[in-house]
Amino acid sequence: MVLLRSTLILLFFSFFQSIHAHFPEDTVYPIFQFPEDKIPKMDGDFSDWDIFPENYVIDNTPHAEVHRDSADHNTSDLNIYKIAVGWSDKTNRLYFFAEVYDDVWRFKHPNTDSLDTQHSRLTGAHVHGSDIWEIVVDADHAGDKVINFSEETDAELRFRSAYTQNYHLYIPPLNGHYWHWLWGKSLWTKNEEFSGMGWSGNKERQFKNLWTGGKISHLDAGRIKYECYLTPFDDLHPNGITESITHDLKENAIIGLSWGFIDADMLDDTYDAFWSFNKQGKIYCDGKFLADFRLMPIDQAIK
Repeated sequence: MVLLRSTLILLFFSFFQSIHAHFPEDTVYPIFQFPEDKIPKMDGDFSDWDIFPENYVIDNTPHAEVHRDSADHNTSDLNIYKIAVGWSDKTNRLYFFAEVYDDVWRFKHPNTDSLDTQHSRLTGAHVHGSDIWEIVVDADHAGDKVINFSEETDAELRFRSAYTQNYHLYIPPLNGHYWHWLWGKSLWTKNEEFSGMGWSGNKERQFKNLWTGGKISHLDAGRIKYECYLTPFDDLHPNGITESITHDLKENAIIGLSWGFIDADMLDDTYDAFWSFNKQGKIYCDGKFLADFRLMPIDQAIK
């Protein structure tokens, strides 16, 4: 009986810590539920996102630079105009939209094949030097780690991003095509069945209040719109979907979620700033540093 009681106490405190370790505390953000006939298409049109009520939209305000000691957010360098997060009960996917201005967009890479090597997925080699939207999803709200499971390579790669997924989404896609880098060995998550994206962008430079436009190119300043969907997993296995456990998104459930914008301006192998949504510098490695989001019911005013 004493052993059972001790075990129950331990389980209680483990559960309590996993629920309350998320940041910011006592705050739950809403995730908009798309009606079945209004699920966005990844086509770069973005009119699908006009349905969002204002109280679901996130702007630049909550983001903070957490890796480079840049206390002030200079919006002439990077300006996060709009973030929207949605979900669909029909598709069991999470949907993301971002509208971002950057004074230097970097999206050329000498060899994108290097990003799919075991070396890159283990060490993060060749990843930086381009602009990235890093999204981290802990769908079962367990506060699980992303990395650092084992010093043994095979074991580490088996569990890396298994329970909490870390996606590096290149914005815009590298060399026009490479957009999806999961921090782990499950390369198959980039297939259309599990993820997809669309984007468009126009270059902008300001001269005495005159804005000039045109299709955005590498190293241009400009504003980009970006949309994507991701599939949540309770256990993501490198061998494929048959050995993985997909998380079943449920109305009113709370999930762990956060993101950061990795801004690369100057060099091909590093970044200049990491703008974290919930002001946490370790969202990349551990689910306990994520924010709480609720999967909302369908808004009856829209249905």
